[in-house]
Amino acid sequence: MALKTEKPPEASVASPVANTTVLELALYKIYTWGPNTYEQGKPYRFKNSDAMILLSEQDLGRPVWRIHRPEKPKQVVKAEIVDATMINAPIPVDSLGEPLSPVGKLPPKRIDVGNDTEIADILNRPDDSSGDVTV
Repeated sequence: MALKTEKPPEASVASPVANTTVLELALYKIYTWGPNTYEQGKPYRFKNSDAMILLSEQDLGRPVWRIHRPEKPKQVVKAEIVDATMINAPIPVDSLGEPLSPVGKLPPKRIDVGNDTEIADILNRPDDSSGDVTV
């Protein structure tokens, strides 16, 4: 004969998140409280009683801890792509009607630098209020 055994009522398991608060350092980059060292920018979960004590800590009137509020992801506006595959771009031509090639036919870039006498002449001009100096 089998004995009927009743199952004990299931105890509600408390969530590890219940009765806790997530804090982050607000003032220091590295902070030691008790035997633990904490770093700025990292969220830490504390019991509510410890969190209240930590939130009341101040250094020269400034709070050491603050409640961690995760950043909301920024909504990026997606660029709308317009289909322009049906457009045919004309080949650029010169005044004689010959096609211009953008590679190889451009004149070389050049910077003209004056000699020492030209530069000295510009720098040692007497300051007259007749107008602007054009170089």
